[in-house]
Amino acid sequence: METVEKKSDFVPGHHEAEICYEGEADLHKHYTGCKKNPGHVNFIPVDDFNLDHLPSRYCDVIMLEVIKTLSALTVLIKVNYTSLERPMSVPCFSGQYPFYNTRGSDVLRTGTGRVHDVVKYTESDNKGTCPCGKCQHSDTPSKVWGEAWVVTATHVVFDDSEARQTMCVVGYDDENSLGVSLDGYKVRWADIYGDRCRFTCVSCDLELVDELDKMRRRFNFLRGKVKDKYKRFGDVEKLAVIVSHPHGCLKQVSVGQWTHRHEREGLYTKYTYTTCTCPGSSGAHVYIPVYGWGWRHPHSGSNSVGNYCGEDGVLL
Repeated sequence: METVEKKSDFVPGHHEAEICYEGEADLHKHYTGCKKNPGHVNFIPVDDFNLDHLPSRYCDVIMLEVIKTLSALTVLIKVNYTSLERPMSVPCFSGQYPFYNTRGSDVLRTGTGRVHDVVKYTESDNKGTCPCGKCQHSDTPSKVWGEAWVVTATHVVFDDSEARQTMCVVGYDDENSLGVSLDGYKVRWADIYGDRCRFTCVSCDLELVDELDKMRRRFNFLRGKVKDKYKRFGDVEKLAVIVSHPHGCLKQVSVGQWTHRHEREGLYTKYTYTTCTCPGSSGAHVYIPVYGWGWRHPHSGSNSVGNYCGEDGVLL
């Protein structure tokens, strides 16, 4: 396996969002019939993930906790509309841009994202009432509500028209918990060519909003500690961890190595890695501990070299 740093040799590939022409009934069928990772033996259910799954250098409780906290922030994304504004092609994908042929349709697709930031509003903030679906159909909409800013791949959620038809599910970790939903609202920022997007979800479930904010703060604190601890050793093992919802099903953890670091114009980086992914993993946060401050490296797709992520700045 080659682990030499590469500067500008990226090969475009294919997206890894899951498309479901027959709705959610398709998801388990795609999971059991998966050709990329039959049996999904290299995916570990979140509740089963432990120190034994980490390479020896990273086998400590802080690393385990940061991955568990990342898991708590990881969401299943369900998108029920495809924007008419999607382009025909972009350089980061071979062939047509994902879902160009389904523009204007309500065909379901799934991906993964991570809660990056949380904001809570009270009456004194003068933000009006909660714009979530529940409040919009209520005679007494909540005047206290929150936003969760979710990072994913742009090919998963492209623009406002898609964000409004999107649902993010928090805590879909096992068969006994279907999770709690956040309503998509609008895209805050998107880079088509780097394939990275940040969009807003809304909820009047204040307990959920507060818990996500607590996990966000905890994750930022822990990944800082991990980065400080391991950067002095260099990135010898090139660890790359992904928490995702393969095929729109239960949340899973996969562990591997990054093999290539690609740079574009000296400004942007992306990675290729062996960490297992499947359709439905698009948009999942690619956690590389030594480069732990970057938050815009969402999983993007797969090519002839391996799996790869969207771009981020070279200093992150």
